[in-house]
Parts: sequence; C-alpha cells; structure tokens
Amino acid sequence: SRMVSNYMGMPVQPNKAIVGANAFAHESGIHQDGVLKDAETFEIMTPESVGLAQSRLVLGKHSGRHALKVRLAELGFNVDGDALNQVFARFKELADAKKHVTDADLEALIADEFHKPQEFYRLEDIQVACGTMGMPTATIRIATNKGESFVQAAVGTGPVDASFRAVDAVVQVPNVLI
Repeated sequence: SRMVSNYMGMPVQPNKAIVGANAFAHESGIHQDGVLKDAETFEIMTPESVGLAQSRLVLGKHSGRHALKVRLAELGFNVDGDALNQVFARFKELADAKKHVTDADLEALIADEFHKPQEFYRLEDIQVACGTMGMPTATIRIATNKGESFVQAAVGTGPVDASFRAVDAVVQVPNVLI
C-alpha cells in the first residue's frame, strides 16, 4: 500500500484498516493490558507482516496503570505501589486535558513527583519599574525556608539586571547574567 501511495501521491490514511498507522495502535486500557499480556488477544496478525516495526501503545485518557507502568519502565523509571498510584492520578489529570501524553510529559510528571529540590528561598513579590526617563529599578520580597522575609531594592542596566542585583543582595550568592 505504501508503494501505491507513493505512485499516486496520496498518503495512506492513519485509520486505514491493516496498513494505516493506527491499525496496531492501542489506547483503551483493556486493549493495552491484553496486548501487553498476549498480543494475539487483540491482533489477528503481526505488525511485522504488514511492514510495521511493532504495535504501539498510545497513552491517553483511556489508558490504564499497566500501560503507564510499562512505558515508564521503557523510559528507565521503575515505579510501583503508592508511587505508581500518585503518578497515575497526575497522569489521568493530564490525559483528560490533552489528547495524547508524550514521553516528555511523563518525564515531567516523574520529575515533579519525585525530584523536588529543597526550597531555600521563595520569591513572594517583585515590582519592576523602567522607562526612558528613569533608571531600571526592581523591588523584591523573598522569604527563606526559616520563615524570614527580606525586602530589597536595586537598580541595574535593565529590568532583569536590576532584579538579579536585588536577589543577589538578599541571598548573598552572585549570579552571572549571560
């Protein structure tokens, strides 16, 4: 069918039976689970027999825990038990909001859920003023993880520079703008 498609100059429709890109794609949780356990349950022929590399699991709002766990493992994240339940809950929220969940989405979910850096400072407020007739000025309020709050103002060569100078004055760690 690809040869005919090339000669005719017409693409094979994704939903075309047997040869379309979606012929061996599964989004439904029960189909995904069945294909993962035994592909012959839902596929009467192999993808290789029609020139495709393999079946494809599409992660979306109908996907289940098993498919999510398998895809996370393929990406190098071994998640089980309560951790899987937490990620799955966030995954379902995301899948309801978008049609297909990508690998980048899954990596972001894992990072948000398990790789939370310790917070030392939190920017609570910032006000920046600049214009043609004045010096760029930034006033910030930063809270520490110890409950302290600092207000600092600074001027700079532009609004971003002024903001960084104010932050530098509070955290006492020099930052370099590139």
